Amino acid sequence: MSIDYAFVTPHPPLIIPDVGGRYLGDVAATVESMKELGRRAKEISPETIIVVSPHCELFLRYFGIVTQERIEGNFREFGAPNVKLQFDIDLDLTQKIIDSAKKSDLPIREIRDVYLDHGAMVPLYYITRELSYKPKLVLLSFSLLPMEEIYSFGKVIDSVAEGKVLFVASGDMSHRLIPGAPAGYDPMGEVFDQAMVEILKNGNLKALLEIDPDLAERAGECGLRSLIMLAGIMDGKRIRTRFLSYEGPFGVGYLVGEVISVDSNDLTSYILNLAKEAVETYVRERRVIAPKNIPEELNRRAGAFVTIKKHGELRGCIGTIQGTQPNLAYEIIQNAISSATQDPRFPPVREEELPELIYSVDILNPPEKVTDISQLDPRIYGVIVERGWQRGLLLPDLEGVDTVEEQLRIAALKAGLNINEIENIYRFTVTRYGEK
Repeated sequence: MSIDYAFVTPHPPLIIPDVGGRYLGDVAATVESMKELGRRAKEISPETIIVVSPHCELFLRYFGIVTQERIEGNFREFGAPNVKLQFDIDLDLTQKIIDSAKKSDLPIREIRDVYLDHGAMVPLYYITRELSYKPKLVLLSFSLLPMEEIYSFGKVIDSVAEGKVLFVASGDMSHRLIPGAPAGYDPMGEVFDQAMVEILKNGNLKALLEIDPDLAERAGECGLRSLIMLAGIMDGKRIRTRFLSYEGPFGVGYLVGEVISVDSNDLTSYILNLAKEAVETYVRERRVIAPKNIPEELNRRAGAFVTIKKHGELRGCIGTIQGTQPNLAYEIIQNAISSATQDPRFPPVREEELPELIYSVDILNPPEKVTDISQLDPRIYGVIVERGWQRGLLLPDLEGVDTVEEQLRIAALKAGLNINEIENIYRFTVTRYGEK
């Protein structure tokens, strides 16, 4: 029983197209990041979404949890009554949270006869937009209890969660970023928000408990407690965080990101997300990321190829036959960036293409010399052909490469050779992550 996926989201109604209208361009980074979370939700396919909203009914000394069977809401208050959302409440998980909280001496109260508030509706609008089904919902409010108790409540939630559950920490950052901001201006607003950005980037969620209460007060935020609840959910886990965007054009900070629990069974997710994050960060920021929480399986050197496709067609593929970096995590990062920007067959990937790209990673096992082509099978083995310093490689199990002769011909062509000029042939197997 555990929650492996969590999103960090803001909740300004103006990022809803029917509400924001002409102002959408001012929050383009936030809108695109929220769409990315929708795509991630489609990959995750959660059965239940837990949302903690600062705008759900708030109790000073109790956590709140909605216990009615169904909940709905719309954006009538913001001029868009036709934008509606409706969810069934996951009453089973809701009751388990109530029972476990009481056993842990954490005060909790049931909330009934309420509508969805915008703190829940805004993230749910984007997170569920690409789902072909309607997940169930658990809706929470935090309290003004000490931060340590909010952290403990997160641990309680995690302890009873079953199945595929997505946790959403809804909250805006400082409301005091610029003169004329909704809550006035305080220079500490920017200081607070940058601290939140750095914590999300480096994944040290426990540092949230060390935030100076006076700093949070001066910032005029409504997201710290949601994040601390998330930190409690991830307590004791090996996690990977992904920062998507931050902006504050209207004086309120909008932070978007993702937190994933990484265990030995999540190696594929780690590798593919590492390649994806490497490309997206480099294309957007011209910055090479450093891997975090590297799984033990990647703490070795080996060659790796990163393949990028767009709409089913090849968009880039570059790799290394042997390890050139300190470990495989760094190897994947470098080769992912090279595939996106240095494959001579394609122009460099543009930022607007990023949402359409699909990644796969092949990690090469040590090659062995072939003495007879009967030892080859293009479905099982990749090949390396060479003559002197000329060398060409072709991965195994490629679409359209069905014979040994065709495999050798293409590999020779990549080496600048004719097939009859090949002097040495090596075969190798790969461990493939993602679809080729």
